[in-house]
Amino acid sequence: MTFGEKLQRLRAQAGLSQDQLAELLDVSRQAVSKWERSEAMPEAEKLVRISRQFGVSTDYLLLEEREEPETARAQTPAGLWGRIKQWYRNKGYLLAWVLAAWGGVRLLRESVDLARYARSVGALNSLTPEEWCLVLMDPLLLNVVPAALITAAGAVLAIRGRRMAGNFRWNHLGWLPVLVGLLGTGFVLPWPLLYLAHGLLYRITYVLLVLLSERPQAHANILWAGLWGTVVCLLVTIVGLAILILGRRYDRRSPSGKSE
Repeated sequence: MTFGEKLQRLRAQAGLSQDQLAELLDVSRQAVSKWERSEAMPEAEKLVRISRQFGVSTDYLLLEEREEPETARAQTPAGLWGRIKQWYRNKGYLLAWVLAAWGGVRLLRESVDLARYARSVGALNSLTPEEWCLVLMDPLLLNVVPAALITAAGAVLAIRGRRMAGNFRWNHLGWLPVLVGLLGTGFVLPWPLLYLAHGLLYRITYVLLVLLSERPQAHANILWAGLWGTVVCLLVTIVGLAILILGRRYDRRSPSGKSE
């Protein structure tokens, strides 16, 4: 059995069309059609993605004498949990668009609040441009910038993640605690996650603004009050990084070369 025949059989068993498989592998339908007709062979990176997509070895795909996959795993996942895992493996990058939308809503809300604040200040005082910059610096740096960053991060992860379709693993979820720890949630959560409303970026920026202010007598009290929240955000960020780094190492060392 040739590579093209094996690919066609695996695709049919998984219930995928040529268009669907092409989207998962980030190639054209014509490329998949040529592979199945044995008119061309995929490059090494695409071959690995095909093996992971269908849960078979590259030896099975390449060696014509191998008629059956080495793995006894069923090609079509059984049960709801199996379908969820397959969807995450193939379409997990779409979750990053949820992150981008969450950041976009947060950015819109913070921008509206900043505009209202600017109008209220402008109605009370006649400020010079320099004074306007000082007045708007706190809400801009502390609220609008983190919301814009989390929107951009979600969009980047979604666009770049599309290239990994069929190759998503559980450790990629570590990006969520990393971004929450750094940029915050933007809304109040129940205790003990109460301090995650604002992330490390907010807290570090706030500390710098306090230290640069003309209120030295308030420095100790303000910094001490925010210490516990800083520790919580730092721990969440570290947990996310540990999931990303250690999970990737575990995935590489696992016998199958992947973890569910």
